[in-house]
Amino acid sequence: MYKRKALISLILSLSTILVAAQSTRIKGTVKDADNGEPIPFAGVYFDGTTIGTTTDLDGNFFLETRSKDAHILTASILGYEPASYVVVPGAFSEVNFVLTPTLNRLNAAIVKPDNSYMKSILRKISDARDRNDPEKRPEFACDVYSKTEIDLANPNEQMKNKILRKHFGFVMDYIDTSAVSGKPFIPAMIAETKSRRVHQLSPLINKELISASRISGLNQDNVLLQYTGATHFRANFYDNYINVFGVDVPSPATIFGEAFYNYYLVDSLALDGRKTYVIRYHPKKIVSTPVFDGEMNVDATDFGLRSVKARLAKGANVNWVRDYVTETENRRVGDTAWFYLKDNIYADFAVTKKDTRLFISLLGKRENYYSNPVFSVAGDAPQTRNDDAVKVASDAGEHDDKWWDKERPYALTEKEQGIYEMVDRVQNVPFYRTAYDIINMIAVGYYETKYIGIGQYSTLFAFNNLEGFRMRLGARTTKNVSKKVRLTGYVAYGFRDHRFKGGGNIEWVFSQDPWRKLTLTAKHDVIQLGRGTSAILTESNIFNSIFARTTNKKLCPVTEFSLKYDRELASWFNTSLSLESIRIGANRYVPMVTPHGETWNSILTNQIHWQGRLSFRESVTRGVFKKGYMHTKYPVITVDLSGALRDFLGTDFGYLRSELTIDYRVSTVPLGMARLRFNVGKIFGQVPYPLLKLHEGNDSFFFDKGAYACMEPYEFASDLWTTLFYEQNFGGYFLGKIPGIKKLNLREVFTLKMAWGTISKQNDGRPLQEGRIEAPFIFPAGLGSLRKPYVEMGVGISNILTCIRVDAFWRVTHRYIINAEGERVKSPNRFSINVGFEFHF
Repeated sequence: MYKRKALISLILSLSTILVAAQSTRIKGTVKDADNGEPIPFAGVYFDGTTIGTTTDLDGNFFLETRSKDAHILTASILGYEPASYVVVPGAFSEVNFVLTPTLNRLNAAIVKPDNSYMKSILRKISDARDRNDPEKRPEFACDVYSKTEIDLANPNEQMKNKILRKHFGFVMDYIDTSAVSGKPFIPAMIAETKSRRVHQLSPLINKELISASRISGLNQDNVLLQYTGATHFRANFYDNYINVFGVDVPSPATIFGEAFYNYYLVDSLALDGRKTYVIRYHPKKIVSTPVFDGEMNVDATDFGLRSVKARLAKGANVNWVRDYVTETENRRVGDTAWFYLKDNIYADFAVTKKDTRLFISLLGKRENYYSNPVFSVAGDAPQTRNDDAVKVASDAGEHDDKWWDKERPYALTEKEQGIYEMVDRVQNVPFYRTAYDIINMIAVGYYETKYIGIGQYSTLFAFNNLEGFRMRLGARTTKNVSKKVRLTGYVAYGFRDHRFKGGGNIEWVFSQDPWRKLTLTAKHDVIQLGRGTSAILTESNIFNSIFARTTNKKLCPVTEFSLKYDRELASWFNTSLSLESIRIGANRYVPMVTPHGETWNSILTNQIHWQGRLSFRESVTRGVFKKGYMHTKYPVITVDLSGALRDFLGTDFGYLRSELTIDYRVSTVPLGMARLRFNVGKIFGQVPYPLLKLHEGNDSFFFDKGAYACMEPYEFASDLWTTLFYEQNFGGYFLGKIPGIKKLNLREVFTLKMAWGTISKQNDGRPLQEGRIEAPFIFPAGLGSLRKPYVEMGVGISNILTCIRVDAFWRVTHRYIINAEGERVKSPNRFSINVGFEFHF
């Protein structure tokens, strides 16, 4: 006994020294000694601390802490003798407790869900939300330290490959173990930021000002810097939903959660002298939408959330995520205010959700620590004038190791400190550079050398009825040439028309924040008008060639010169102003014949084009040459105006074209996600049919969200129009209830697309209309009006093998059309099958 006590004392003494710079990670189970059954809701905690958790329904638990007092781990529950275990500090341990039942088995607790009582607690949490949720406070500011880490899981299996072991064997010196999964891993990337979070309700301010940041292996101008702070991927359990990589998961801490979870009041503890409810929650069996499984500690006096641990339930329909855990811990500041203390996120990403070691698995970890909260933003007001949610200081990457050692809330482990050196060694391996270049080519479409990128690979080959077989080769400069100016160009050749085409542009970025960019473009190519939604002028590529429903494409030559200036007036208001000269040529597919029989070879328009985009609280990326729009939960409004003066620099027709578009992505949990797009427009003036609104048709089997699947290009035109696209992705709500199919993670989709429009007399060139034709050109055969609304509907299955989507569409209206002879015949496009790719979590 004496030797045992001495050994324990020695271990505890050494651990006091070691744990200061280490993370103690525990994973294990609690089982019954008599029958081996798991014991749910058992308390597992470090003696003498408030650090602990409870076991889930399967008796599993995990803990991770940097506390110096985490030495002895104890498991206990009413009806069993408690058991303790001396852990090794600063390391990973797997601890499996076996508890012996007490002699008086009548004292054993049988815990059942008490949703009726819990409903009252959830209501009190919701009622006290405005008082306890920091985001509902009038204003606050605080300092935040964030650490993000990306790890490669199961490295032992990967390193069995001789090639990998030869080039990267040295990384095994950095191997560690995850507390959540128990998997060994190698750190692949680490990022740290120090920032100031500023929040105000009126006027609304919600910003993060990053003063220091560094990412292993990446330059300080990398777009990822904007995502290393505390703003993105945070979970606020006072909200009805928690966003997990674009999937809304019901929060267990609101009254809304009663529909999705069973609740168990496990215990009540005294934490910081205050009574606290320990509540476990688990998904109801009837639920087929993604939900959490975990526990929360709720203050019994003012019903503030002291802490919440949430793990994505097994079988959740979230792609490429095998495991996901988010934890948040709050503290009282003063007598009444609850505020953030820290929050963590853990995610296990893999190609397949099966626990196979044949595929690479990535582990992502994020830790945020909050300090120095104040409930006034007066001292931070000058820094919040920029409209971006995240602002990275220009000198954020200029801090040395000594500065970081001083500013961190805790010391990095030896292996964490070595990640920066390890990543530099990895990047110097030639094999890594080759693999990186190939993956980057797939992502951006160009194979990039140091100074030149060659591509795009999707347009290298194509086929159409005008050019026959077509080849195209392009190139662009990289940011190693210049981070302000980029040159892009391409040349193409058609083997049937024996003509060269080509184009290029010069991009000049004056400022990334706020965004200001000038683009000069010149090109001559063959393009099909009124096809697809990527642009009014759509180019040939390998995809629309392979999936073409017909080779009878109505391509025409287009020569374009433009000067475009993009200007960000505010983060919520982005504009562009363009001067455009466009010459559209005629051919046998796109004839230009006047009502008097005169044939035109082309038309020229020199127009001014303005676009304004309004969005609220939208996440954006600021790349070297491109500003990207990521996500907002509010509608996005776009106003588009273009116009030309007749005879100005040879312009053939004068007009004004105006459009308004509203895009809205709205959560409809538990029925998935809805997407709506509403568009209305009007063209003033007399224009030929190539300048009318040519409603977007899809003449291929390739899925296009913004085109009508059962409509051909050049089938309908308007000068006054309105359209509505509605898509409901149910996220597996129905199929997830069917045994055997549920595990496939399929998702049901319903689509409704509508369009209505008219053509004024001066622009109506239909040859079969009554009276004299006043339009500049006679419409080609098949081009008609939408005075009778066009409606098509579709149903489909998405998420096939996580990325394939198949939809069946059919026309509801315009099932009969008038052919060139004036006869009423069945439309050849009453029904269509579309196949496409979608990459969503």
